[in-house]
Amino acid sequence: MNRFAKISVIATLSALSFGGISYAASAEMNWSNQIDRTVRNFKGDNFSIVDVDTLSRMSETRSRIDAESPQQMAALHAAVNANRALAAKLKARDVEMNNIAGAAQAADGSLTLYVR
Repeated sequence: MNRFAKISVIATLSALSFGGISYAASAEMNWSNQIDRTVRNFKGDNFSIVDVDTLSRMSETRSRIDAESPQQMAALHAAVNANRALAAKLKARDVEMNNIAGAAQAADGSLTLYVR
């Protein structure tokens, strides 16, 4: 295999692996239809709870949370309740399920739950 072909193959493989990483860090992972599944299947203790009022009114996260429909909120609450381990951990931290306003997953797999 000549030098040019080897470099081309290496560049292609590198681009594919970086594409997967950037997808995991993208907003696609946090869209309402995706985050419900993520919350439902979340395992572990790597999560945080953030009060929505601490977010800037101009932040993208705050805008997305404020724009969620009642159906999206109901789906998120159902996903949290379906994840019994997560629901128990949230209850232990005195988080009321109806106060959960949104969720996001980071590229490292951690989960952030936003409460009102």
